[in-house]
Amino acid sequence: MKKYCQGCGVKIQTSDPKKRGFIRSEVYDKDPNDFYCERCFKLIHYNKREDIPFDEDEFENIIKKIATSKSLVVNVLDIFDLAGTFQENIRSYFPNNPLIIIGNKFDLFLNSVKVGKIENYLANFLEEKNISADGIMVLSSKKAIDLNRLYQLITKYQIGSKVYLFGTTNVGKSSIINGFMEIFQLPNKKLTTSTTIGTTLDFVEVSLPNGTTLFDTPGIPNINQATYYLNHKNAHALIPQKYIKPKVYQLHPGQTLFIGGFGYLQFVEGEKSSFVLNFPPALIIHRTKNENADSFFKTHQDDILKIPNSIERKRLGKMKKYDFLFDESKKDLCLSGLGFITLIGKGKVHYYGYDKIKVSYREAII
Repeated sequence: MKKYCQGCGVKIQTSDPKKRGFIRSEVYDKDPNDFYCERCFKLIHYNKREDIPFDEDEFENIIKKIATSKSLVVNVLDIFDLAGTFQENIRSYFPNNPLIIIGNKFDLFLNSVKVGKIENYLANFLEEKNISADGIMVLSSKKAIDLNRLYQLITKYQIGSKVYLFGTTNVGKSSIINGFMEIFQLPNKKLTTSTTIGTTLDFVEVSLPNGTTLFDTPGIPNINQATYYLNHKNAHALIPQKYIKPKVYQLHPGQTLFIGGFGYLQFVEGEKSSFVLNFPPALIIHRTKNENADSFFKTHQDDILKIPNSIERKRLGKMKKYDFLFDESKKDLCLSGLGFITLIGKGKVHYYGYDKIKVSYREAII
């Protein structure tokens, strides 16, 4: 008889529907070896969100359990939001564990982008951050050939039978394990995946044919990402499920681009330049003149720009101004949880955005 939800790993209970792990007793009694908790069932079948508070003590216990095992840790990043999902403390969390760092969601880039180039970029990024890893890889959890490559990398570096997938929310840890389950045709039900913060609530284990046990771990809530502050509908709309088609704008100084209602980029001086926007299609991009930007932003947040809504804007905090220079070497202006803008040309820009969203500036990834 199972006591844990096979979707999120939480211990089940039948007494309080307001607490985690609730399942109706008649549902559990019907088949006590094959079930999801009510929260996972609603997520899977109705895409209905039920938030569960993040418990710091539980997080510390998870870190301690993984660290003391000295088992292989697979740190999963969102390669499309590299700076936003990178864990600065990954080595202090697991100083004695073998470590693989992978950039998931490569499928969000166009087919013309070469995986080797992105892997080199990830390697250089980690070197700059003084993070040593036993293995580095960029992949898409949707591609069997990539998962087979990951499987080989895991078998190369694992110590013992246990392997832990670790990372922030919505980087695709559960999707990777579900992909392994399909490849190896395992009988288990799939792990619950969604845009909800904290979908996985406890360790969920899946055994592979070679004796390896993969553990999905609860995602770390990412307070630097825009989607952390959105309702379920808007967050779901802004987490892309397929490649993002870049939008190219040729701008002269004096023009502004709005990134939905999250902020706006003003081209203040320089020569005519290209701005390549890599954002999900649900995010409205609007162009106007610099002198009209402030009034447009205040007037049209709800009817034209749409996301975020008024409640979400309060969560996002105050507006902050950033200044950036760009020249012949392409630069990326990255907005965590949304996407990035590649600046090609020469000039100076201002970016105005909510202070709770991480803004980073880097050498262009593509």
